[in-house]
Amino acid sequence: MGRFWDARAREDAMFFVDDREPYGQADQARFWKQGERDLDHVLGSLGAAVQAGDTVVDVGCGVGRLTRVLAERAARVYAIDVSAEMLGRAREHNGHLDNVEWVRGDGTTLRPIPDAAADAVVSHVVFQHIPDPRITYRYVAEMGRVLRRGGWAAFQVSNDPSIHRATQSLGARLRAAIGRAPKGQDDPKWLGSAVDLDELRATAERARLSVERVEGAGTQFCLVLLRRTGA
Repeated sequence: MGRFWDARAREDAMFFVDDREPYGQADQARFWKQGERDLDHVLGSLGAAVQAGDTVVDVGCGVGRLTRVLAERAARVYAIDVSAEMLGRAREHNGHLDNVEWVRGDGTTLRPIPDAAADAVVSHVVFQHIPDPRITYRYVAEMGRVLRRGGWAAFQVSNDPSIHRATQSLGARLRAAIGRAPKGQDDPKWLGSAVDLDELRATAERARLSVERVEGAGTQFCLVLLRRTGA
Protein backbone atom coordinates (compact mmCIF):
# COMPACT_ATOMS: atom_id res chain seq x y z
CA MET A 1 0.00 0.00 0.00
CA GLY A 2 2.84 2.38 0.80
CA ARG A 3 4.37 2.02 -2.66
CA PHE A 4 0.99 2.43 -4.35
CA TRP A 5 0.16 5.64 -2.49
CA ASP A 6 3.68 6.99 -2.94
CA ALA A 7 3.13 6.68 -6.69
CA ARG A 8 -0.26 8.36 -6.46
CA ALA A 9 1.22 11.23 -4.45
CA ARG A 10 3.84 11.79 -7.12
CA GLU A 11 1.16 11.63 -9.81
CA ASP A 12 -1.42 14.01 -8.31
CA ALA A 13 -1.67 13.98 -4.52
CA MET A 14 -4.71 16.19 -4.17
CA PHE A 15 -6.79 14.29 -6.72
CA PHE A 16 -6.06 10.94 -5.09
CA VAL A 17 -6.90 12.33 -1.64
CA ASP A 18 -10.17 13.81 -2.94
CA ASP A 19 -11.15 12.62 -6.41
CA ARG A 20 -13.93 15.16 -6.63
CA GLU A 21 -11.16 17.52 -7.74
CA PRO A 22 -10.36 17.54 -11.48
CA TYR A 23 -7.36 15.38 -12.28
CA GLY A 24 -4.24 17.53 -12.60
CA GLN A 25 -6.15 20.75 -11.89
CA ALA A 26 -7.01 20.78 -8.20
CA ASP A 27 -8.46 24.00 -6.82
CA GLN A 28 -6.48 24.25 -3.58
CA ALA A 29 -8.84 26.67 -1.82
CA ARG A 30 -11.78 24.39 -2.55
CA PHE A 31 -9.77 21.29 -1.59
CA TRP A 32 -8.98 22.55 1.91
CA LYS A 33 -12.48 23.96 2.45
CA GLN A 34 -14.05 20.64 1.43
CA GLY A 35 -11.88 18.89 4.02
CA GLU A 36 -13.48 21.04 6.71
CA ARG A 37 -16.97 20.29 5.35
CA ASP A 38 -16.28 16.56 5.27
CA LEU A 39 -14.98 16.54 8.83
CA ASP A 40 -18.04 18.46 10.00
CA HIS A 41 -20.29 16.00 8.15
CA VAL A 42 -18.70 12.96 9.79
CA LEU A 43 -18.69 14.45 13.29
CA GLY A 44 -22.13 16.03 12.96
CA SER A 45 -23.72 12.86 11.62
CA LEU A 46 -22.36 10.86 14.55
CA GLY A 47 -22.84 13.47 17.28
CA ALA A 48 -19.13 13.79 18.05
CA ALA A 49 -17.06 16.92 18.66
CA VAL A 50 -13.38 17.70 19.09
CA GLN A 51 -12.59 19.63 22.27
CA ALA A 52 -9.87 22.26 22.61
CA GLY A 53 -7.71 20.15 24.91
CA ASP A 54 -7.98 16.91 22.93
CA THR A 55 -5.28 14.81 21.35
CA VAL A 56 -6.61 13.43 18.06
CA VAL A 57 -5.33 10.75 15.67
CA ASP A 58 -6.00 11.37 11.97
CA VAL A 59 -5.78 7.96 10.26
CA GLY A 60 -4.75 8.09 6.60
CA CYS A 61 -4.02 11.80 6.74
CA GLY A 62 -2.72 12.05 3.16
CA VAL A 63 -1.66 15.64 2.53
CA GLY A 64 -3.39 16.80 5.72
CA ARG A 65 -6.86 17.55 4.37
CA LEU A 66 -8.55 16.90 7.73
CA THR A 67 -5.41 17.39 9.80
CA ARG A 68 -5.38 21.12 9.15
CA VAL A 69 -8.89 21.52 10.58
CA LEU A 70 -8.25 19.16 13.48
CA ALA A 71 -5.13 21.13 14.41
CA GLU A 72 -7.25 24.26 14.70
CA ARG A 73 -9.68 22.57 17.08
CA ALA A 74 -7.48 20.23 19.16
CA ALA A 75 -4.41 20.63 21.33
CA ARG A 76 -2.41 17.98 19.46
CA VAL A 77 -2.78 15.81 16.36
CA TYR A 78 -1.03 12.61 15.37
CA ALA A 79 -1.38 12.52 11.56
CA ILE A 80 -0.53 9.02 10.36
CA ASP A 81 -0.18 7.71 6.82
CA VAL A 82 1.40 4.73 5.09
CA SER A 83 2.88 6.93 2.33
CA ALA A 84 6.11 8.84 2.90
CA GLU A 85 5.40 10.85 -0.26
CA MET A 86 1.99 11.95 1.01
CA LEU A 87 3.49 12.92 4.36
CA GLY A 88 6.18 14.94 2.60
CA ARG A 89 3.54 16.93 0.78
CA ALA A 90 1.52 17.28 3.99
CA ARG A 91 4.50 18.91 5.67
CA GLU A 92 4.95 21.27 2.71
CA HIS A 93 1.31 22.36 2.75
CA ASN A 94 1.00 22.57 6.52
CA GLY A 95 4.38 23.74 7.75
CA HIS A 96 2.68 26.37 9.89
CA LEU A 97 1.07 23.76 12.15
CA ASP A 98 3.16 23.38 15.30
CA ASN A 99 0.83 20.98 17.13
CA VAL A 100 0.92 18.16 14.55
CA GLU A 101 3.18 15.12 14.59
CA TRP A 102 3.40 13.56 11.13
CA VAL A 103 3.77 9.80 11.55
CA ARG A 104 4.76 7.16 8.97
CA GLY A 105 2.56 4.12 9.62
CA ASP A 106 3.21 0.48 8.78
CA GLY A 107 -0.07 -0.08 6.93
CA THR A 108 -1.61 -2.42 9.51
CA THR A 109 -1.38 -0.69 12.91
CA LEU A 110 -1.35 2.77 14.48
CA ARG A 111 2.18 2.33 15.80
CA PRO A 112 4.30 4.17 16.83
CA ILE A 113 1.47 6.15 18.48
CA PRO A 114 1.64 5.24 22.20
CA ASP A 115 -1.01 3.34 24.16
CA ALA A 116 -3.85 5.46 25.60
CA ALA A 117 -2.42 8.61 23.99
CA ALA A 118 -5.55 9.96 22.30
CA ASP A 119 -8.95 11.35 23.16
CA ALA A 120 -10.29 10.82 19.65
CA VAL A 121 -9.56 9.05 16.36
CA VAL A 122 -10.88 10.32 13.03
CA SER A 123 -10.73 8.91 9.49
CA HIS A 124 -12.55 9.64 6.24
CA VAL A 125 -12.36 7.88 2.84
CA VAL A 126 -9.35 5.82 3.91
CA PHE A 127 -10.52 2.39 5.01
CA GLN A 128 -12.64 1.98 1.87
CA HIS A 129 -9.40 1.80 -0.16
CA ILE A 130 -7.82 -0.97 1.92
CA PRO A 131 -7.82 -4.13 -0.22
CA ASP A 132 -8.48 -6.59 2.63
CA PRO A 133 -11.13 -5.89 5.31
CA ARG A 134 -9.05 -7.82 7.85
CA ILE A 135 -6.59 -4.92 7.78
CA THR A 136 -9.42 -2.50 8.55
CA TYR A 137 -10.51 -4.64 11.50
CA ARG A 138 -6.94 -4.54 12.77
CA TYR A 139 -7.04 -0.76 12.64
CA VAL A 140 -10.26 -0.87 14.65
CA ALA A 141 -8.50 -2.98 17.28
CA GLU A 142 -5.66 -0.45 17.29
CA MET A 143 -8.15 2.32 18.04
CA GLY A 144 -8.88 0.52 21.29
CA ARG A 145 -5.16 0.57 22.08
CA VAL A 146 -4.49 4.27 21.41
CA LEU A 147 -7.69 5.70 22.90
CA ARG A 148 -7.95 6.71 26.53
CA ARG A 149 -10.90 5.47 28.54
CA GLY A 150 -13.97 7.40 27.40
CA GLY A 151 -12.31 8.39 24.13
CA TRP A 152 -14.11 7.99 20.83
CA ALA A 153 -13.45 7.11 17.19
CA ALA A 154 -15.48 8.50 14.27
CA PHE A 155 -14.72 7.09 10.86
CA GLN A 156 -16.07 6.06 7.46
CA VAL A 157 -16.01 2.58 5.94
CA SER A 158 -17.64 1.06 2.89
CA ASN A 159 -20.41 -1.43 3.55
CA ASP A 160 -21.30 -1.87 -0.14
CA PRO A 161 -19.35 -4.62 -1.95
CA SER A 162 -20.59 -3.50 -5.38
CA ILE A 163 -18.43 -0.36 -5.48
CA HIS A 164 -15.19 -2.33 -5.15
CA ARG A 165 -15.35 -3.99 -8.58
CA ALA A 166 -13.08 -2.97 -11.44
CA THR A 167 -15.02 -0.95 -14.02
CA GLN A 168 -12.38 1.10 -15.85
CA SER A 169 -12.86 1.10 -19.61
CA LEU A 170 -10.15 0.36 -22.15
CA GLY A 171 -10.24 3.99 -23.21
CA ALA A 172 -9.63 5.17 -19.64
CA ARG A 173 -6.72 2.78 -19.28
CA LEU A 174 -5.19 4.10 -22.50
CA ARG A 175 -5.60 7.71 -21.38
CA ALA A 176 -3.99 6.82 -18.05
CA ALA A 177 -1.06 5.22 -19.86
CA ILE A 178 -0.29 8.51 -21.62
CA GLY A 179 -0.85 10.67 -18.53
CA ARG A 180 -4.24 12.09 -19.45
CA ALA A 181 -6.23 10.20 -16.81
CA PRO A 182 -5.47 8.85 -13.33
CA LYS A 183 -3.52 5.62 -13.01
CA GLY A 184 -4.26 2.75 -10.65
CA GLN A 185 -8.05 2.90 -10.86
CA ASP A 186 -8.35 -0.89 -11.26
CA ASP A 187 -5.70 -1.66 -8.64
CA PRO A 188 -7.00 -3.46 -5.51
CA LYS A 189 -5.33 -0.78 -3.41
CA TRP A 190 -7.62 1.81 -5.01
CA LEU A 191 -10.73 -0.34 -5.39
CA GLY A 192 -10.49 -1.41 -1.76
CA SER A 193 -12.99 -3.57 0.10
CA ALA A 194 -16.23 -3.52 2.07
CA VAL A 195 -16.41 -4.41 5.75
CA ASP A 196 -18.89 -6.65 7.51
CA LEU A 197 -20.48 -4.64 10.31
CA ASP A 198 -20.98 -7.70 12.52
CA GLU A 199 -17.26 -8.48 12.27
CA LEU A 200 -16.42 -4.83 12.93
CA ARG A 201 -18.59 -4.90 16.07
CA ALA A 202 -16.96 -8.13 17.28
CA THR A 203 -13.50 -6.66 16.72
CA ALA A 204 -14.49 -3.50 18.57
CA GLU A 205 -15.79 -5.44 21.56
CA ARG A 206 -12.54 -7.41 21.83
CA ALA A 207 -10.69 -4.09 21.85
CA ARG A 208 -12.90 -2.69 24.66
CA LEU A 209 -14.78 -0.44 22.28
CA SER A 210 -18.55 -0.08 22.14
CA VAL A 211 -20.39 0.76 18.91
CA GLU A 212 -22.44 3.82 19.81
CA ARG A 213 -23.80 4.76 16.41
CA VAL A 214 -23.83 3.64 12.78
CA GLU A 215 -25.13 5.83 9.96
CA GLY A 216 -25.47 4.72 6.33
CA ALA A 217 -25.22 0.95 6.78
CA GLY A 218 -25.15 -0.81 3.42
CA THR A 219 -23.54 2.12 1.59
CA GLN A 220 -20.10 3.28 0.55
CA PHE A 221 -20.27 6.05 3.14
CA CYS A 222 -21.07 4.13 6.28
CA LEU A 223 -20.15 6.17 9.36
CA VAL A 224 -19.27 4.53 12.68
CA LEU A 225 -18.85 5.96 16.18
CA LEU A 226 -16.98 3.86 18.74
CA ARG A 227 -16.35 4.60 22.43
CA ARG A 228 -13.47 3.23 24.52
CA THR A 229 -14.80 1.49 27.62
CA GLY A 230 -13.16 -0.35 30.50
CA ALA A 231 -9.83 0.13 32.20
